[in-house]
Amino acid sequence: MNKQFSFKSSGVTSTDPFNKEKIPLNKIDWEVDNELKIVKINSLSFLREFERDFSGLNLGIYAYDSSNDSLLHMPIDKILKWPIEFNFGKNGLEELSGSAFFRIYIFETQSKKIIATTTDIKLLKKEDLENLLEVRPRKIGKRIALLQINHTGPILFYNKELITFQGNKINQRLIFSIIEEDPIFFCSFYPMALDQIFTQAFVHQKQKPWARDWIQWGKDLVPGVFLDIEFTDDITKLNSDSEFQDELGRLSDAFIKQFKFDEKLFKSKMK
Repeated sequence: MNKQFSFKSSGVTSTDPFNKEKIPLNKIDWEVDNELKIVKINSLSFLREFERDFSGLNLGIYAYDSSNDSLLHMPIDKILKWPIEFNFGKNGLEELSGSAFFRIYIFETQSKKIIATTTDIKLLKKEDLENLLEVRPRKIGKRIALLQINHTGPILFYNKELITFQGNKINQRLIFSIIEEDPIFFCSFYPMALDQIFTQAFVHQKQKPWARDWIQWGKDLVPGVFLDIEFTDDITKLNSDSEFQDELGRLSDAFIKQFKFDEKLFKSKMK
């Protein structure tokens, strides 16, 4: 989120009885492009510790979202230089729906036996992995942004292709700069988005890790928030509970105040 705050492949992903070595994330250096379609592996130091002949082994990346998946791979002994790129945008993941993940494999070419694998990694830029709010480009009509909350947490989609009535295309970078920096957007869209996120987080805090993380962030932002609110999983009840709504207001006010978006809004309009 803001800089200031903080495909299935039956050949390889089928269940198998063999023990698989874990590839630690600190043994990989990777990048993801702005469109979240290309994964570039700059280096894989894990291979230097891998005591096995590379012939007959493939390096693969399996990426998936809620609707699509793709497996791309290449023989390890054919990799002559780094970095190497895997373009999922041209291989089944043209438009991501919901959260997306990828996993790096080393597997036998003939038997498809998986030798080593990472855990699932969110298909995000490395520096964004720890952010509570996942941000993704997507075609969303005439909207600047759209909030979606699924089982992995909230995702903020920003418009990757906003075309005006006269057919002019608004640059994706401009749209991204709005959701990252524009004080009007932060003082208008974000409070409504935070209301939705914290309401869902309150309801799911006992079951979902992402919800607990958001509730904890809320407590860091406003100490004692929700302390006097009796737990319920009835969203309709929360939406009509004036005390709960007041708590949501406290969170949005603190968020705006912490990053001085109100002052930035005032200064931008005074210019």
